[in-house]
Amino acid sequence: MGTVFSFLVDPGHLTREHVDRALDEARAELHRIDDRFSTWKPESELSRLRTREIDQSSDLMDEVYELSARVFESSSGFYDPWKMPGGFDPTGLVKGWAAERALSILSECGISDGLINAGGDVCVLPGKPYRVGIRHPWVPDALCAVVTATSSVATSGIYERGNHLVNPFYGDVAAVSATVVGERLAIADALATALAVGGKEVLFLLERIKGVEGFFIDPRGAMFKTSGMDFSLNCAGFHGEEIV
Repeated sequence: MGTVFSFLVDPGHLTREHVDRALDEARAELHRIDDRFSTWKPESELSRLRTREIDQSSDLMDEVYELSARVFESSSGFYDPWKMPGGFDPTGLVKGWAAERALSILSECGISDGLINAGGDVCVLPGKPYRVGIRHPWVPDALCAVVTATSSVATSGIYERGNHLVNPFYGDVAAVSATVVGERLAIADALATALAVGGKEVLFLLERIKGVEGFFIDPRGAMFKTSGMDFSLNCAGFHGEEIV
């Protein structure tokens, strides 16, 4: 998946050995998912499907297809993994989906308080809220906002890896940074990609999705948010701020 996953857990009454086993199982699941969905590994299922070496997909691949189709529809096509170079590429959703699966393993192992940070995208075990800082797109050591996460927070943008996002309608990418808060990290992850690509058009769509809020920062430094987005701002370094 091309990113680093980190874990923060409160062991509570559990022993160190029990927690270590749970973390080992969660890490193993992440490696299994990477082996299946990597676009860089030629032996992965996704790579073999993209090159038509195989034509039968697994149940897990079908689950990702279905989730991708749901977000494609809810984002009016601004999230479109079928229009990526080389063929179907659900990377914008799989990272969050993988973190969800790893988090569920921790829960099944009895861990009740913790989170997983998947390259800046965060999913939280139910119960305790966490304050999550959103990186400033132009000042690497600063935050542009802080949100309270009770389930998931995902951010997409072009400030770190360059403009790697693809606008399926062949236009420019609207945002330098876009953040979505929602119940599922897989969906928030994909919608953050759509919001970064589509900007205001996608922001209006998010208003109609229950349990989802978001904001984005455009190349001029203006910030736009959904009506229910609740966060604290640190706008140092912005110019022409606008919040609607």
